[in-house]
Amino acid sequence: MKNKNSTHQPEAFSRILIDRALTDSNWDLLNPQQVQFEHHTPTGRADYLLKDNIGRVLCVLEAKREDLDPYDAKEQARGYAENRNAPFVILSNGREHWFWNLQRAEHQDAYRIERLPSQKDLERVRLKNLQPPRELRSEVVTPDYLYRLRPDLKLRGYQINAMEAIADLYDKEGRRKFLLEMATGTGKTLLCAALIRRFLATRNAERVLFIVDRIELAKQTMEDFNIVLGEYKPVIYKTARRTGELLGSSVVVATIQSLMTDRRYRQEFTPFYFDLVINDEAHRSIYGDAREVVQFFQATRIGLTATPKAYLKNVDIQQLAQENPKTLEARQLRDTYHYFGCEPGEPTFRYDIIDAAKDPEGPFLCTPKIVDVRTDITTKSLEEAGWTVTVDEKEENYKIQDLERKIFTLHRNRVMCEVFLRESQKAPDGNVGKSIIFAVNQSHATTLTKILNVIKPGIALTITSRISDSSSLAKEFRDGKRSERIAVSVDMLSTGYNCRDLLNVVLMRPVFSPTEYIQIKGRGTRRYTFVIGNTEYEKRWFFLLDFCGVAEYFEEKYDYSIPLVVPRPRGGSSGSSGGVRYPLPEATYGQGNINDPGPDDGQQYSHRSIPIWEGTDLVVSQEVRIVGPNGEKVDVMTFRGSFERDLKEFATSDDELSQAVEIEDDDVIETVMQERFYHKPEMFYSPDKLVVAYGVPAPTPAFVYNALGKKPLPSKEQIVSDTVESIAARFNLRYSEQKWLNATAELVADDRGALDKLMSGDFSIFSGSQFTRLGGVQALAKFNERDAVFEALRQSSLIKQSRLASASRAR
Repeated sequence: MKNKNSTHQPEAFSRILIDRALTDSNWDLLNPQQVQFEHHTPTGRADYLLKDNIGRVLCVLEAKREDLDPYDAKEQARGYAENRNAPFVILSNGREHWFWNLQRAEHQDAYRIERLPSQKDLERVRLKNLQPPRELRSEVVTPDYLYRLRPDLKLRGYQINAMEAIADLYDKEGRRKFLLEMATGTGKTLLCAALIRRFLATRNAERVLFIVDRIELAKQTMEDFNIVLGEYKPVIYKTARRTGELLGSSVVVATIQSLMTDRRYRQEFTPFYFDLVINDEAHRSIYGDAREVVQFFQATRIGLTATPKAYLKNVDIQQLAQENPKTLEARQLRDTYHYFGCEPGEPTFRYDIIDAAKDPEGPFLCTPKIVDVRTDITTKSLEEAGWTVTVDEKEENYKIQDLERKIFTLHRNRVMCEVFLRESQKAPDGNVGKSIIFAVNQSHATTLTKILNVIKPGIALTITSRISDSSSLAKEFRDGKRSERIAVSVDMLSTGYNCRDLLNVVLMRPVFSPTEYIQIKGRGTRRYTFVIGNTEYEKRWFFLLDFCGVAEYFEEKYDYSIPLVVPRPRGGSSGSSGGVRYPLPEATYGQGNINDPGPDDGQQYSHRSIPIWEGTDLVVSQEVRIVGPNGEKVDVMTFRGSFERDLKEFATSDDELSQAVEIEDDDVIETVMQERFYHKPEMFYSPDKLVVAYGVPAPTPAFVYNALGKKPLPSKEQIVSDTVESIAARFNLRYSEQKWLNATAELVADDRGALDKLMSGDFSIFSGSQFTRLGGVQALAKFNERDAVFEALRQSSLIKQSRLASASRAR
């Protein structure tokens, strides 16, 4: 028998919390026919007895102090329950609750719950005990599992493997949380339908809740559910609650928003109402108010996502728990793996785009052919210094995230649309393949649509949340019931939009979240067979036309091993459901802590409210690469490649240039290039753009020799070294003086600010650590011919070419 007296106060506090939790689950604490306190049994005193509607004891609730683990009171509570023939036990310290179905104790241990069951919940579980469920594995799943429902529905090997991974852990280990990390386009909806059918058929579930991101996805989900789960009468919650169909349904499809409205989920459901809850796009439905909805239901939980948020990956959890437990808690709350009971970065089952592309049964997805196109404005805005331009007689600086938000670049938009139409993947009929363009905001989307329709009338339409009946437009576009070939959107079509014959995904806005980038890229991965007449054409890949440098960053530079930084909401609001936008850091692309400032799907930007850049723009680089099954890159075509191709073509028709190259006459090469090759309208080649494109401050002849195979282009380090050696020999410098010259040359070749200081004679350039190691300003004073030496450096080809590149970036 337990001694209550020594722990009266702490346990009393726990009871306050327990009383509140019971009230939240509709128990009437003032009605002794429902709840009885401090009941004595032969083995001790039970804290709470919870009764059915005729006064029979359903459950013994054992209360413990807040600092004790309630799980440890299992056997004590079992004794009380057996004395009262109660089928259930709840163990609680007010903060943590455990539920134990004693009639199935040999099959299932006590398990953690977030909400206490209602009276109706316990009565329903007692009825279920009369006909216990079968093991999931007893329902054999083969590729033809759904054949009788529709002959063309076949489960793929990886879908069966995902179902078996869940069944093994469910049956053998009693696991009740699972996470499936699967690439977009791998048939997650069909997999879920089969998974739900298995749970219902084996009586492991009587009612299922399937949570989706948007109502459009709910309607799309119902297309598969009506076929596979027809006899279980699947319904959409938003409409079924008004028509009365909800009560007769075993499968409810709902958006998180419809459940949250006026907290309907609490009014219309009890915590144990659903036996299985599946979260589609799980990474977005476990935060803030949305998390409260999901945790309310005490059911088996399965999360589905292509992009889980791994806030605990590469984090020393024990160290963080000691140093900053609140930070650890914030990470745990946001970590998708942790929420679904998985180790950091390790889902229950994973099947990514590489698996799908290499699957011996497949391939089941296609990989992208990335077309990276950058205009002059885009290139400068991606640089750390940004794009500097004079607006209304004032010098302004813009980064990539500012374009079309803080300044409108009409000609840049025109150039992007023209390049897209020229470079896009064409359908087998020769027309522009079906495409989605992602714009910055509503105003930008409208502008792009207008430009495209001026170039090719009737080719594009805008599909955003601000467009009337946008859901119908999206479905008609997907199903080929519209004549337009291009949908211009912001973020409405970035997730859950299944358009199998999509050939082009176009980024005309930057993307700062790797999750969003992967989701957008996933729009094009589905395979498709075009049929024209009697001929079939397979979709081998899709084009990802990137006008903002997004693909290069996330494919090649983003370090996924660095722990994600937990975003901090503005204004201190903690009631977000995942839609809060967070401020953008200073860097154009940072590491790990970038949060998309939001594409402003619904925000109208009048062109009059932001300045309009009336200058011209042009393409300065273009690179095409096919991402193969192993992620390798081939078929490179860059600005440099274009220059080398065009120069070779030019040299075959210009004898003077060919002869000058043969005898290495630099002066003639410079003259011919300036007079007859540079500044032509297409690519607009110029010395400064070549320096920027190659990243080498070399003179024109060096680029020509390299392009025509005469001799390789020297590296920047080699040019610096040659410049220093030449000046040192001319002035017969001592070793210490040459080191000063070398340090200066290396600095100004890489640092625009230092270059400007050298040109203006600003001696503060020599305050850096590299000069301190050489003796500092005092040593510089002993450098007898320093003025003449530094003037020679200013007049060198190294500095001239570096200044050309600097001026080009600043324009």
